[in-house]
Amino acid sequence: MSPIQLQGLSAVAEDFDAFALDQYGVLHNGTELYPAVLDCLAALREAGKRVFILSNSGKRKEPNTARLAGLGIAPDLYEDFVTSGEVTRAFLNEQPDALRSGGDKAGPLRCLPLGGKAERALLEGLNVELVESVAEADFMLLASFGDSPPSLETFLEILTEAGNKGLTLVCANPDVTGITAEGLHPAPGALAASYEEAGGSVIYVGKPHPLVYRSILEAVSPIPARRVLAVGDSLAHDIVGAAGAGLSSALILQGIHRDDLGSPATTPDFKSRLAALTRRYGAQPDFLLHGLTW
Repeated sequence: MSPIQLQGLSAVAEDFDAFALDQYGVLHNGTELYPAVLDCLAALREAGKRVFILSNSGKRKEPNTARLAGLGIAPDLYEDFVTSGEVTRAFLNEQPDALRSGGDKAGPLRCLPLGGKAERALLEGLNVELVESVAEADFMLLASFGDSPPSLETFLEILTEAGNKGLTLVCANPDVTGITAEGLHPAPGALAASYEEAGGSVIYVGKPHPLVYRSILEAVSPIPARRVLAVGDSLAHDIVGAAGAGLSSALILQGIHRDDLGSPATTPDFKSRLAALTRRYGAQPDFLLHGLTW
């Protein structure tokens, strides 16, 4: 069955009790809100729907909440902001022995951060020691490239050494590309995938992996997963992840896939393009939306 094209969420609002909304590509482009987003969030609140922001941001909840507030989205327009960074922090707080490079299970885990401020913020207050070299590390952590993504080749020497030592890379943002006002740019998931392809061990936290969805499903219980609509712009992350967690899904067409798909109204082969992409990623959305509108 082909996805149903919607003019807005109002057409299916009665079918869902909760909404899990991606941020980049759905709410904003990193610089400004998309049109009609505020009206849609207000309408969801007025309709009594439970709204969660679900993001592969490797940063903690607070800076993401602050970013949305700065763009004009007040915290009272959604129930919670679930980031892969926050879920990663909870994971690392459990001190998983699988991350230790040696047999000694005493003392703090030793982490080599590959980014900057985001990684340090995730680890603050945890029993994890920051180190500066692969030789000292039990594992590596990558959460964010910041506002100016470096070339992936920058990390080649470190990742080669880490692979030889058998270090695990914990990736707190599985996105391969990110969306900005200037266009697409490499995201941490691209580096993690490169390390994995070379034989390295990677633990991904974020969409499409299950930990982030568990947070929302536990929060809305006993609402069944099918009564939660995940809205995102990435087939590989939002739509595949929703399918794996049993959620319904809607694909935003103005986001990451806008150049691949075009518009149903102006692209003659839109249906065949969409079919090819859904075959490629092995998941199909239930609905299509140009943008987040009510």
